[in-house]
Amino acid sequence: MEWNTIDWIDLVLRWFHIMAGISWIGGSLYLLWLDRIFANPDRATRGEKGEPWLIDLAGSLLVDKLGLGPDGMAKTHIWFKRETLLTWISGLLLLVMLAHLPGGGLLLDADGKPLNAPIATAMIAALLLLGWLLYDYLWRMPLNRMTLLPVILSLAIFVIVVWGVAQIFSGRALFILMGAVLGTLMMGNIWFRLLPALKEMMEARQEGRPADEVLCAHAKVRSNHSSYLIFPTVVLMISNHYPVLYSHHLNWLVLAVLVVAFILVRHLVVSEKAGLWALGLALVGLALSIAIIAAVKAPPGRVDKAPVDFTEVRAIVSKHCLRCHSTVPSDPNFGPTPGGVAFDQPEDIKRHAPRIKVRAVDTLTMPNKDGRGHEVTITYAERKLLGRWVDAGAKLE
Repeated sequence: MEWNTIDWIDLVLRWFHIMAGISWIGGSLYLLWLDRIFANPDRATRGEKGEPWLIDLAGSLLVDKLGLGPDGMAKTHIWFKRETLLTWISGLLLLVMLAHLPGGGLLLDADGKPLNAPIATAMIAALLLLGWLLYDYLWRMPLNRMTLLPVILSLAIFVIVVWGVAQIFSGRALFILMGAVLGTLMMGNIWFRLLPALKEMMEARQEGRPADEVLCAHAKVRSNHSSYLIFPTVVLMISNHYPVLYSHHLNWLVLAVLVVAFILVRHLVVSEKAGLWALGLALVGLALSIAIIAAVKAPPGRVDKAPVDFTEVRAIVSKHCLRCHSTVPSDPNFGPTPGGVAFDQPEDIKRHAPRIKVRAVDTLTMPNKDGRGHEVTITYAERKLLGRWVDAGAKLE
């Protein structure tokens, strides 16, 4: 497949994933807001549940909430469900692209070395499937009637899984994969727990009997879980653009702290009962993440300050990069200057030095594979040499 075709597919798929995610998250936050409004007795202006009024340029809008009894049956219903599935499916397709197309860089270990593709792919599939099964089993056990214990167990298991994934995959892959895990949990909650409960409730109303309140209450718990995972999942989605988060050996700890911090941010934003403690803990988590990154980016005694001759840098770039990133690429699968980046002249290499540092050193995503999927032979030492050259000022001497 031509690289330009892959670029277009990637663009359309990412756009679709983002738009579906916006629809999903927007609908979720809207329902959370409605639930909060109805749950406040002071805002109930009529009847038991209340009636919030909305306004836009079309006029005033009235939203009414009916109970679970046989009389609480509206003529039409709006289901916020397809957005969830479309977001998850498009995200899964993006995951496949990152794993198996040139330059994806997902199937790399912590040192940037390629992993065995079939084995790594099977591990990713197992991570998503077993992650959902373990989480679902944990919250279906009798202990889920207790508030604190299953939360602590869930967080502990999550941290262990994050650490384990970090031992196998690169830091960039770690953040992407754990974002996929959280997205899978949210999708599973909606399609396997929330929607069946809603269908049972609809059937109960049609049959003139009360709905199963235990089933509905359990589904409500899962819905709340998904709402708490929205904020950290978005952070993990955009982390791909911020290698400072994962280009070090404590990336697993930063990820865990950020997830907890943004769970607290969700509590602060959505819940009316959230106090300054939630804000304080969230800020502490963010500060801790910054402190961890600052501590590991340049550990004392490990910085190699030896000067780097540009001839060494140019030799590495010529060997591993020029076949694609050139005005006249030698690889027929690539057009001229893919991504607008060419390294034909020394000045070109210097101008793109920051991007070289990000892609070749921090994220380990380039060079990865050529247009035919052949592995490249760049070594870890060569990547580090490029990083030292950039850190020293990217001098052409």
